[in-house]
This record gives sequence, C-alpha cells and structure tokens, in this order.
Amino acid sequence: MKWHVKDVELYLQSKEYVDSIIIPLIPIDFGAAMKTTAAMNEYTTIITSELERQFKGRVLLAPSFTYLKQLGAQYALKNLIDWKNQVSISETKHIFFLTNDRDWIAYDQELESKLIWIPTLPLEHMEEAHKQRVVANQIEQIIPDFLEKWKS
Repeated sequence: MKWHVKDVELYLQSKEYVDSIIIPLIPIDFGAAMKTTAAMNEYTTIITSELERQFKGRVLLAPSFTYLKQLGAQYALKNLIDWKNQVSISETKHIFFLTNDRDWIAYDQELESKLIWIPTLPLEHMEEAHKQRVVANQIEQIIPDFLEKWKS
C-alpha cells in the first residue's frame, strides 16, 4: 500500500494484516552532489515501489524521509527516531528503513528497527531490460531481510 488516500483508507480498515512499514531514507544535496543524490533517490524509489508491489497487503510504503546530505545522518537521526516512534504508536509491528547512504549503517542499533542498505546503481544509461534485471536482482537480495524480520 502506498501513501495515497485510497491505500491509507484500506490500511486503516485492515491494520491487523498490514504489520509493516517501509520508510525510504533519501539524502538531498543542492550543490556538487546534486546528481548523486538524485540517482540515490531514483534507485531507492524504484526499489521501494517494487517491494511495495510484491508485498502488497502486508506493507505500507511511507513517504520518503529526506535530509540534507551535507549535514549527514547524525543530524537527521533525532527526526528519524521521532518518525519511528510515531509509527510505533500506530501499533505497526515491523519498521524497515531502506537507504543507499552508508552513513546510516553506523546508527543501525540506535534505530532499533531493520535498516537495509543497498548500493546505488546508476540506472540512467541502462537499457530498460537490463534495468529490470538489476532491480529484480536487488529485490531478490532484500526479500530475505523481510522474511527474517517477520519470523521474529
């Protein structure tokens, strides 16, 4: 389910089945790293959308948590923990953070949720068929993280 009115209405009616939320962590930069952070956003958005599609009815895809790359993950950590706490209040059982910013790896324990790091792959010059294979391969690597968390 996506963060759209109709999906949220459905989520509210079936919360006992939708026990997980995915929160993409997206750095932004308006300077020299603008293109890099745009690529990070594009790839993370594609991956999280595909995860939402595959796990439809089990997960809610939240809006992206964006933060200034120059300030770093440490600066954004308190706000992200506030997001996590709000999600926890809603009785969502599993929270998954997905990012391609390595800085977040250092805060995995503090988040007390499943942090999934994925590498950024440049998709802008790939043919569509190759892009689909790359995304499918990445999804295959991520799915066990979800299954493991759901077993616990």
